[in-house]
Amino acid sequence: MRKSLRKLIAGVATCSLALALAAGIMPNVAEAVDCSKAGKKAAKAELNLDTPEYHAYFGFQQTGSWTYRDAWYNPASGLDGTSLSTGDYNTLFTDGGNATIDGVTITDAVIKGNGTYSVGVTGLNGAIPADDGADIKTSLVYVSTDIPSSAIGTLNFTDVKLIVDGAEIALPSPEPYVNADAQELGLYQFDLVNTYHPEAYTSPSILAINDSVEIQFTVSGFNTDDPDAVLAEPTEEPTEEPSQEPATSDTENNAGSSTDSSKEDNSSSTTTIVIVVVVIVVIAGAAFFLMKKKK
Repeated sequence: MRKSLRKLIAGVATCSLALALAAGIMPNVAEAVDCSKAGKKAAKAELNLDTPEYHAYFGFQQTGSWTYRDAWYNPASGLDGTSLSTGDYNTLFTDGGNATIDGVTITDAVIKGNGTYSVGVTGLNGAIPADDGADIKTSLVYVSTDIPSSAIGTLNFTDVKLIVDGAEIALPSPEPYVNADAQELGLYQFDLVNTYHPEAYTSPSILAINDSVEIQFTVSGFNTDDPDAVLAEPTEEPTEEPSQEPATSDTENNAGSSTDSSKEDNSSSTTTIVIVVVVIVVIAGAAFFLMKKKK
């Protein structure tokens, strides 16, 4: 009986050790990302290249202060979030969602074809603390869309810019990071900052945000252009190139012509006078010679 008990205990210990080793070897599995009904519907929809009308939403997260705006498809805190009152999605939450930042203006974009678009937030008025790179840091700056992930390879998102308080921030990569979690849901999202995937895309710098964050990007690959999706460029005053030859007035030209004509006339008159004098001298000489010969 004692031998059987010892064998049973040994067997249990062996199994426990095996399970512990297996747990240590197995990779951690990321928790599945939730998606709203509208998000699932958008993910299954066929990509519309001819008459598109998609939406791009500004997304943000700062750890420490826990200021954020979640992806639009988040069922709890997204566009139609069950934990939000009507219209609350158009602001930033802070203190882990217990408060909102008043006075901010969120700008999202409607994508109706090829063009350049902009999303972001203004009016923060110093409400977001500066990053310290440790306890407080910007972890996510991104654009979530209702474009199905099947668009990857067909649509191109280029010329992506991150602008903080009116100044462009240098990004560590010329192309944004295509969010793998959103892609798994069937939706397209690109991140400019994502410290949760440091091997793919990290924060470009310690961000000190005072009043605004803006993301600019250009979309191509649709069969139509959006004439309204053009960012205004500053108008420069036209500059006139100087003429290669100095301009001369009609008076100067006429004056030059008159002077030349006068010179020619004076020269001709002088020549005529000399000839006349020579002729007179010759005639006078001949007359004097004839008169002397007659004497």
